[in-house]
This record gives sequence, C-alpha cells and structure tokens, in this order.
Amino acid sequence: MSRITSAYFAYPLVLLILLLGCSQEVSLEDKIVELLEESEDRNYGTVIDYDIKGDYIVVVYTRKSDEQLNIGFIKNNKGKLEWEIGIGGPELTGGHVYISEPLIVNVIIPFDPDINYVKVSGEYAKQIKHSKAINYWIAYSNKPTSSFDVEYIK
Repeated sequence: MSRITSAYFAYPLVLLILLLGCSQEVSLEDKIVELLEESEDRNYGTVIDYDIKGDYIVVVYTRKSDEQLNIGFIKNNKGKLEWEIGIGGPELTGGHVYISEPLIVNVIIPFDPDINYVKVSGEYAKQIKHSKAINYWIAYSNKPTSSFDVEYIK
C-alpha cells in the first residue's frame, strides 16, 4: 500500500518540477508584436512576415484602421530590439512602395492577379502569400531602384 501512496505523491511532484523547470522564453515574434503594440498604439492588425537584414528586422504588418500593408523597421542594438520607424506600404488592391532608409526595400502588390513572378533590378523578389487578400512580393537591394526596375512576369 505504501508504494501506491508514494506514487500519488511522486507523480504530481515530478509534473510540478517539469512545469516549473520549463523556461518562459519569449519568441522573436512575441517581441515584435510587443513593439508594434507600443508603437502603433494597439492599432496593428497582424504580423504578416518579417526578415532579418543585418542590424534590422523588417516587419510587414497590417493595421486595423486601413487597407494596406505597412513596413516597420526594428533595430537590433546589441541584443535589445528598438522600434525605429513604420511606413505605410501599398494598398491591398495593388501598388508599389519603395523605401530607401534605413534599408532599400521594395514591396509590390501587382494590380493584375495573374502575375506569377516579380523581378526587381533583374532579381526575383520573394513572394509572400498570407491569404487570398494578402499576396505580395518583397525585394531588398544595395542600390536605389524605381518602378522602372520592376518587371511583372505572368
């Protein structure tokens, strides 16, 4: 009988140790959302995607108050993430935004839904399909670009 009584105490104790021993690590996306809550006054809608480029995290997100993509820049300052700037991007119905500071970024939503690929300065842009309503291409560059440098491929 003492084995059964010991088991009743041992299993909950082991479970408690396992639960308390697990770290409460915060993910990078959780940190990004926290910065968006602070900087966008809780007006952000959804984090669509993010890329790490050098000392920056480039975040593409929506806000509750508009029908466009927004691009945010978070600087990694010796391990501490700091919100730098948020910029309005293309409308979800189509458009192109070129950003030159702090990084050169092109975010493109073609007006034609039959576009299969987008090239910026001869390089293929990365396509992000988040939902039926949100499908865009993003390209990073080392040199300034313009709408003339964007090629749409069906």
